Amino acid sequence: MSVGRVKYARNGDIRLAYRVMGDGDIPVVFIPGWVSNVDLYADPTTLYGAVAERMSHGTRLVVWDKRGTGLSDPVTDVPTLDERMDDLRAVLDAAEMESPALVGMSEGGTMSILFAATYPERVRSLVLYGTAARFSPELPDFPWGVSPEQADEVRKDIENNWGAGAFAEMFFGPIADVPGVREMLGKEQRASASPMMARLLWEAVLQIDVREVLGSVHTPTLVLSRRGDRVAAFEASAALASGIPNAELRELPPGEHYAIDLTDLLPRAVLEFVGQQADAALTERVLSTVLFTDIVGSTELLAAHGDEHWRRQLDDHDRLVDSVLSRYGGRRAKHTGDGVFALFDGPTKAARCGLDLVPALATHGIPIRAGVHIGECEKRGDEWSGMAVHVGARIGAMAGAGEVLTSRTVRDLSVGSGLVFEDLGAHRLKGLPEDTEVFRVKVA
Repeated sequence: MSVGRVKYARNGDIRLAYRVMGDGDIPVVFIPGWVSNVDLYADPTTLYGAVAERMSHGTRLVVWDKRGTGLSDPVTDVPTLDERMDDLRAVLDAAEMESPALVGMSEGGTMSILFAATYPERVRSLVLYGTAARFSPELPDFPWGVSPEQADEVRKDIENNWGAGAFAEMFFGPIADVPGVREMLGKEQRASASPMMARLLWEAVLQIDVREVLGSVHTPTLVLSRRGDRVAAFEASAALASGIPNAELRELPPGEHYAIDLTDLLPRAVLEFVGQQADAALTERVLSTVLFTDIVGSTELLAAHGDEHWRRQLDDHDRLVDSVLSRYGGRRAKHTGDGVFALFDGPTKAARCGLDLVPALATHGIPIRAGVHIGECEKRGDEWSGMAVHVGARIGAMAGAGEVLTSRTVRDLSVGSGLVFEDLGAHRLKGLPEDTEVFRVKVA
């Protein structure tokens, strides 16, 4: 097996560590879970190394560390899902991988799901192990996951035992008591993240929720799960598979999250599935975040100042909107009379863009309101359509002057962003059969 040296991809000022392993024809990228270190994949005595060694047979395997973990640059805040998707794109570009299969492990599976829905042209196929749409319960719809009591125990274990084999039982079960196992896990923990980053990432794991985007994943998907997994319950993984169109659920023998047979079962399942899907067709539908803005009281402004002044204000509006959109990677889809409809690759970028537009335009005498939603969109010629477009427009219409409103999905996918989402309750939006939870977003 070819084990390449550690290289670094760049996303702005952040450097992301990655390795390329194997010399096969099928491109595969491993998306790590909670924490990782790319040096561990080169060590066959570790679980990571054993899995990578077998998975790299017949593939060109890329392993990488998300920002704040392993050999990637340290950060002071938890990376948002937007940032992690941008980081993954940077790694794919640096490794010259146009459309690989993604293998999402545990919490890494949720970002893989969002990436596959957002960039279907960059994902050949998707394999998810030990993954759920969320990892904490929300009754009555989602009864599985880490209970508040268990979550608190992990917090205490991080505080007292990080780097010494914290919560080994949760991941390894009885094997944790085998001499040397806790020491091995402790060494991997020390190499993968600081105690503070481990705590911050744990809190983020408990808040992630990608249930609303599952239906937008059209990439061929294999979900691997096992009974006895205390991180991602089998029932939660089964619900995940049922939510992704045409996903295949494969039950592995019962065992813990990191049972010892994983070194054989995971590579075998991955190689079989990605080989079958190597020539799968790509979808044209994508998951996008929509931002709708509207000038409040435009008719009154026109009447008060006249046509010439209003034209100058509209010119200022367009110039400022395009500048702020560019800052957050947004692209204007169309004018909507007195506002714009824009598209983004991630919800946090769109929400922050809306929050920046409000004061930028207000200082030019242009009060606006904004609405943000994320969902599946489809381009037809120069027009964008889909339920997400309608929902975003309806949410935007609810906002008052200076407000940026979002859907719950935007909130759920903005974990770690530092934004504050104020619950405004469920509302029946015009033309929609079910209520939509709406939130007012603010900067903390």
